[in-house]
Amino acid sequence: MVLVMSRCGKVQPRPPQATGFDPPIAPALSYLAGPLHFPLSELQAKINQGLDPVLIGRSSKESRGNPLLPLRVVRSGPVRIRYENQTVSFSAPIQVFLVSPFRSGGPDSLKDPFCALHVDFQSPLAVSPDWRLSTRTRFQQYRWIRRPVVKILGREISLTELAQRELERRKPDIEAAIDSAVYNELRLDQIVKPIWESLQKPLMLSKAYGLWLLPMPVGVTTGPLQGDNRQLTIPLRIAFQTRTVLNRKPPEPTPLPLPVLEKRDSVDLTSDLRIMSFLSYADINRILAESFQREKLELGLGALTIQGATIYGGQHSIIARTQVKGLVNGTLYFRGRPQFDTTTSTLKVIGVGFDAQTEEALPDRIAQWWGKPLCRLLEEFLVFPLGEEIRRIPETITSELKKGEAGRAADFAIRDFQLVPQRVAVRPDGIQTLIQIRSKVDVSIRQL
Repeated sequence: MVLVMSRCGKVQPRPPQATGFDPPIAPALSYLAGPLHFPLSELQAKINQGLDPVLIGRSSKESRGNPLLPLRVVRSGPVRIRYENQTVSFSAPIQVFLVSPFRSGGPDSLKDPFCALHVDFQSPLAVSPDWRLSTRTRFQQYRWIRRPVVKILGREISLTELAQRELERRKPDIEAAIDSAVYNELRLDQIVKPIWESLQKPLMLSKAYGLWLLPMPVGVTTGPLQGDNRQLTIPLRIAFQTRTVLNRKPPEPTPLPLPVLEKRDSVDLTSDLRIMSFLSYADINRILAESFQREKLELGLGALTIQGATIYGGQHSIIARTQVKGLVNGTLYFRGRPQFDTTTSTLKVIGVGFDAQTEEALPDRIAQWWGKPLCRLLEEFLVFPLGEEIRRIPETITSELKKGEAGRAADFAIRDFQLVPQRVAVRPDGIQTLIQIRSKVDVSIRQL
């Protein structure tokens, strides 16, 4: 060993040029998608909460719109709803009071209804661009509970036909009252806004290196509303861009407001997260410098030591410039191709070998005896964890949603997880990586 080391020489091959790069990876949108479920019982409770019991006739002017038959129409029981074939049905008992022009007091002062009936309405149900549930309620039918009669000189005289004409005239007012209650009470933006805001929080990918993922949501789309006799389902798909940042402290995102809701004929409910990662050579070399402060790469009990390394891009490869000492002193250049490993969630440099100029400058005995072990040692070292957290990004997102304001009113479930590397690009200033994560997320609303 002493004899061999006494014959070692200094090598200083010409460095490979930093030219020849992969085309950049175009920005790719990601999608967090899933059905938003909420029970019909919650919809029914909200309508009853928001629908004024006095449907017609709260003011004297409104009550006396017809001088022959001034009416006040009051809901006397809860509204019941059903949903079938993309149509919502409303039914409720109402009472009709005759309003005397000489009577004082408000609606509560009326004791005896002129008549009572059970009414049925129907309406298509849709989601409006301003995040409301919208209806176009239409009167369908009614059943008399108490027919309208008056007593004159001890005789009962039926006013059914007159009451029917008056109710027919007042139908638009009743329909508008129901539509207004649905629109004002069912604020989907209040449900989705906490989800939208939670998506903008930085996600830690690697604690060791301070690697953060920054999602930037850009839009929300919805498809046709579906439902059954238990619940309504609104398909939602949130589109967002992603980028990575190396920073010891959590980066501060720029808050983005909830946008106008876009409507589509259909919506794919598969969450398709395309994680765009970028590691600059400056950041990688900082990480390498910290690693070499902790350890040196040695072969043959110190016969050959790599004391430091920096990397840059060129010739569609990653080029490693190393300082070596021992059997050879000086600078050696290696090249390899970056690849994302889904099993370990790491960015590796594979196929590491000597650059052609370096291989020519090395003594034959060094290249023959130590070449493969040296390349293998460097390949094992050039591994950059992007974090096991990448595999858990959908879980991390749903966990953040559960902890935040959205989690107090909703349940989140994730299933059918799949991680697929898409592409790695060697660029002049760093390494781009695009990773696809496919999964499905269900959101169930407990309280509107």
